[in-house]
Amino acid sequence: MSLLSLSLWLSASAAGGALAAALLVQPAEQADWQLHSSAFHCRLQQVVNGVGDVSFLAEPGHSLRLDLALAQPYYALAQANVAARPADWQPGAATATADFPYSAELYHDSKVSFIAGALPLLQQIQFGNWLQFELSDKQHKQQILLTSVSGSGAVEQFRGCVAQMSPLSWQQARDSEIQFADGQRTLTRQQLPQLQKLARYLQLDSSVSKILIDGHTDDVGTVLANRLLSQERADEVAAQLIELGVSASKLEIRAHGNRYPLLNSQGKPEQANRRVSVRLVRSGTQQEAE
Repeated sequence: MSLLSLSLWLSASAAGGALAAALLVQPAEQADWQLHSSAFHCRLQQVVNGVGDVSFLAEPGHSLRLDLALAQPYYALAQANVAARPADWQPGAATATADFPYSAELYHDSKVSFIAGALPLLQQIQFGNWLQFELSDKQHKQQILLTSVSGSGAVEQFRGCVAQMSPLSWQQARDSEIQFADGQRTLTRQQLPQLQKLARYLQLDSSVSKILIDGHTDDVGTVLANRLLSQERADEVAAQLIELGVSASKLEIRAHGNRYPLLNSQGKPEQANRRVSVRLVRSGTQQEAE
């Protein structure tokens, strides 16, 4: 179904074979940014009555995204662009040109997403500007002018949400590795941020029921010496997580020595094999959840 069938859309004509753009203006009195948030996402959303909604979405492990979600599928959509323009009461609004510097990178039947333009356009909302979208197919060009009121405060709330959001997604947190230098037993200052992010994630995800910490070494040295060294490394990682607030009761620590190499080093030093792996286990039905 064409977007022109939406109830609030103004009809367009293609006089003389040229594409004429239908323009829908969101009334300023309906411009209402709403923040929807959790520990793992922040969404700043404004509904466009009869058309759909526009939202900025931040999630751990993903770039900031600007989404235009339509109330009805637009199967003929060929191109989607967006630009910032001055609000009607700002200087230069009357002479603003309709240039569209950002094109959508992701297309779905009823949603388009802008990634490269998301951050600069969020800044434009903070400055009090509006967003204008242009949707094109082979026969029509259609535009939505998204008005914005109190944009500065809304963006500040959104940024505050992002600052408190988990630094990692489940996909990033569930399996991690810390590499060790030859003979290294204790963590360096440079290795601590990785564990700090993991500890922060664990504070926010209550579904994690077990944390498996496995120490490994390379093939250099005796079996007993490598077993002891892998135990020391695993204990060091566990101690640091506990110091960062992770519950000791969730930790399961194992030492494998050189039994499970990532690479066959044939008795030679191999950096990839000198590691501590940390795997998170979720309880029940949460195991495969995002």
